[in-house]
Amino acid sequence: MYLAGPQTINVLAEQLALDRTTLTRNLRPLVQDGLLTITAGHDQRTRVVSLTPQGEEALLRILPLWEEAQAYMVAGIGHAQVATLLAQLSDAAALAHHT
Repeated sequence: MYLAGPQTINVLAEQLALDRTTLTRNLRPLVQDGLLTITAGHDQRTRVVSLTPQGEEALLRILPLWEEAQAYMVAGIGHAQVATLLAQLSDAAALAHHT
């Protein structure tokens, strides 16, 4: 979302393979903490999610930690195993999304 800019709930839900209602419920604490805003889109049915300046700051603070965690995982199990794990998780998510 950060690099792509504001996104609709529908687009985010599709990208994350989540139900719109579940995504909205999961985003609510981030809105309450001032990290995101959810505003009306082109019509009453559309909602647009955007990072606030506070959300951007938080993201920039945690990105190095996320990258460090990923590097730790790769160092521990290797590139090939990480690729296999991600492929299997993708397959499982696709299967769950279609049921």
